[in-house]
Amino acid sequence: MGRKARPALHGLGALGARLKRVRQESGLSQMKLAKFMGFDPAHGYKYILRLEKGQVPNPTLRTIAAYIEACGARWHDIADVLPSTGKLSTPAARPLYTIPAWATGSMASGPRPAAPAAAAVPEPPARRRDSRPMREQLRSQRIEQRELHTRRFWSGVKRAEEATAALLHSSRVPSGLHRAYLSFGRSCCSAIDALATARPEVIQRQLAKLVQPAVAQGLDRKILAEIQSACSRVFRSQSNAE
Repeated sequence: MGRKARPALHGLGALGARLKRVRQESGLSQMKLAKFMGFDPAHGYKYILRLEKGQVPNPTLRTIAAYIEACGARWHDIADVLPSTGKLSTPAARPLYTIPAWATGSMASGPRPAAPAAAAVPEPPARRRDSRPMREQLRSQRIEQRELHTRRFWSGVKRAEEATAALLHSSRVPSGLHRAYLSFGRSCCSAIDALATARPEVIQRQLAKLVQPAVAQGLDRKILAEIQSACSRVFRSQSNAE
């Protein structure tokens, strides 16, 4: 049994032109955008080219969503040029309440109850549109993400150092070695943060490289291992909280 044909869309040319403008404002090339959308950059740019020329007959919602998200845009940037089939009619407005029998004149005359007033539906507040160019919006987003990451990193370092200080106190480590142990813990935090997306075995290998130089300075290997565990717990809990 053949697949039912979908109705042709109208306004694809206007949609394609708007998508092209959004891409250019984001500073992305067609090949770079194709890569971000999951296409093979060597051939996917041809689909982007056809889409921007309005030559893709029935682009899916998923494709359009991936396009604007890769450009850092939003739906309201293209809402006024979204295509339509041109076949759907606007449904008749539904009455707010059922007309009572007394309003039809079929009942005897007498006092008539007041008609219920329609409940006022508050309109959602208008969303303010960012008038800055797309390149500046993306740059601002990157700066905010970098600042947020920096705050989270130093918050994790502080918690790890508090755990290290408690460990050194309970182990009765001489105060003259505290700075060396805290420096080792900070190095562990930096390594764990830098390799946050790496496999666990890669992180462990990198942490193991930090131990030997510390032992050469006269630090206790067992305490170093406990400091590494404390740093790992702190940054793992932060990652899970996100």
